[in-house]
Amino acid sequence: MFALPPRRLSAITLALLAVHAFAEETPPESPIHLEADEAVAHSRTEAEAHGNVVIQRDTTEVRSEWAQYNSETDHLKAGDAVTMTREGDVLTGNSLDYYINANRGTLENPDYHVAQGVARADAVKLLFDGPDRYKMRTARFTTCPVGRDDWYLHASTLSLDYANNVGMAYNGWIQFYGVPILYSPWMNFPLSGNRQTGFLAPSVSFDNRNGIDLQTPFYWNIAPNYDATFYPRYLTDRGTMLGAEFRYLQPSYSGQIRADRISDHKDEQDRYSIAFLHQQQLLPRLSMYAQVQKVSDDDYFNDFGDQVAAASQTNLPRELTFNYAGNGWSGLARWQRYQTLQSESDPVDIPYARLPQLYYASSPQWIKGANISITSEYVDFSHPTKVDGQRMWINPTITYPLVQRPYAFVKPKIGVHASYYSLNDSETVEGENSSRVLPTFSLDSGLIFERDDTFNGQAYTQTLEPRAYYVYIPYKDQSNLPNFDSALTDFSLAQIFSENRFSGNDRINDANQITLALTTRFFDGDTGEERFNATVGQRFYFQDQRVTLDAYEKPSTAQESDLLITFGGRLWRNFVANYALQYNLKEQVTARADAGIGWSPGEGRAFNLRYVVNRNVSPIIEQFDISGQWPLTRNWYGVARYNYSLKDSRSLEALAGLEYNAGCWALRLAAQRYINDDSDTDPDQEKYTVTYFAMLELGGLVGLGSNPVSTLRQSIPGYTDMLTTNSIR
Repeated sequence: MFALPPRRLSAITLALLAVHAFAEETPPESPIHLEADEAVAHSRTEAEAHGNVVIQRDTTEVRSEWAQYNSETDHLKAGDAVTMTREGDVLTGNSLDYYINANRGTLENPDYHVAQGVARADAVKLLFDGPDRYKMRTARFTTCPVGRDDWYLHASTLSLDYANNVGMAYNGWIQFYGVPILYSPWMNFPLSGNRQTGFLAPSVSFDNRNGIDLQTPFYWNIAPNYDATFYPRYLTDRGTMLGAEFRYLQPSYSGQIRADRISDHKDEQDRYSIAFLHQQQLLPRLSMYAQVQKVSDDDYFNDFGDQVAAASQTNLPRELTFNYAGNGWSGLARWQRYQTLQSESDPVDIPYARLPQLYYASSPQWIKGANISITSEYVDFSHPTKVDGQRMWINPTITYPLVQRPYAFVKPKIGVHASYYSLNDSETVEGENSSRVLPTFSLDSGLIFERDDTFNGQAYTQTLEPRAYYVYIPYKDQSNLPNFDSALTDFSLAQIFSENRFSGNDRINDANQITLALTTRFFDGDTGEERFNATVGQRFYFQDQRVTLDAYEKPSTAQESDLLITFGGRLWRNFVANYALQYNLKEQVTARADAGIGWSPGEGRAFNLRYVVNRNVSPIIEQFDISGQWPLTRNWYGVARYNYSLKDSRSLEALAGLEYNAGCWALRLAAQRYINDDSDTDPDQEKYTVTYFAMLELGGLVGLGSNPVSTLRQSIPGYTDMLTTNSIR
């Protein structure tokens, strides 16, 4: 035994002591560094230090009043105000019993602070259970900073396994401002953003169609490329719904399957939904896509979906598609049909099934400088009530730019559209077989003028872009042809610069017309960002438009189209304004207008105002929409949206809510009321769906209730989720 004089020893000195005084040397790559006021070696393998002890190896550091170390067993004991730092985590306690290499041991009365200070915990005892693994007895855990005890997760045993990204609490309960709000004999939670097996946060909501809606999902992380989620759900007015989703991912294919089922005691029927999606790269150039959706009845999404699902899920696809990408050409083979969900108040036209659809497109380089396109298609259309049959068409085109400069372009284009029909049932059309061949010609031309200037000291570039677009297509009577997939496209700037005003391939309009337009743009002189643009355009007809969508429609004798005007941009900082007008000059009336402004000066601040009128549809649409998110106080935010039909004098959607962000927890409260098109019989109960949301989010640990964030993002442009939860470590 020997003793060192009672003075402060350097790290180097005691590192040498540790290396040379003990029989078993520490590996050179990870020596132990010691500092202390006094150190004593009891044998060649044991040493003791007192006074401001600092022991360090790699990323582990221990500070204490005294320490005992055995180099043979790599065993460290330390006491009286121990502070241990591991991988950035800081642990304090009364006494430490620790095997350094094995990363195992105990710490009495610990306080635990996670790296970056995101979370902290305390306990009666902490067990080191290997690298990046902790177990705590009679523990508390929170993501609130020191000095704030807003909420805690209590547990008889708390396990934090950073190696596998999982935290587990046994006999756990959550305390919020001193009040217990949730108990579970076992609960787990993620320690980072990675996936893990376990129960997800339960969801609770209420609406006037289903009553209280409780969902307790369970996530199963089967493998890095496979997972499944189970959705047990209880609705007080309808019963228990069971659902599950399975997802898979491989280098050459991926997909998901979801199914839900309920024995609905309100409607007294079994109800279900099935969704399947699969994508696969079969060969380097050949890919496959399959999708199947099916529900038990027309009202399924109205009863069990949100507003977006109820509005958008009308034609549920069932299709199988193969795509091939060749050198300069591509092909597609598709088999497709739909389940159409009907509405009693607004019946939906069932689309044709395509059994199959074969499509080909190529861009051969036959003429230097020319853009050649060849597209063709064969489809076998099937319908339960309408005339069906087969249609084939081919459309070769060639565009040869006569002028192609940064300041000007002149692009003539010629083509031929040839179609052939073979009908299965011709009771409502003339003849079983029909054909149509139409030549097409268009000439697109434009100029671009630029000038540089300044405004209030800000440099900018303005352009002036006149454009002329001429189209000629001779008339061909098409009233004897069926209409499988054509419709009148929406009148817009994009439409007036296209050859055909009909979508699909069953109707090709006759045309002898020219479109004239003028566009101006303003670009920021420093950044090049477009700050403002404005366009005015109109189409002029040199002959009547005789081709109509249906035989009973009258041909148009108009000599000019409605006037189109659009302008908008980011006018000032975060203020955006846009306006679009379709004006009928003959009737001196606005056919359609869309005006909107948006202001987002920062996170959590958004204001939107929009007015829409459309007299081109029946019934006429005239709506007013206002929405926003704004801070009310330091931590409180208000959110709201109100969509009102001026024509019908009724609200289409109303949403209001409050959000409180306390930093380590947040509270969200919201209520949404929207019109349900399938429910006109009882205005008080069925016309509107009312949903209530309440969500308490406790840091990155758990969320209790029904989260309205997705609804708020859909309803409020520019909405910001102000509670950003980081991973615990």
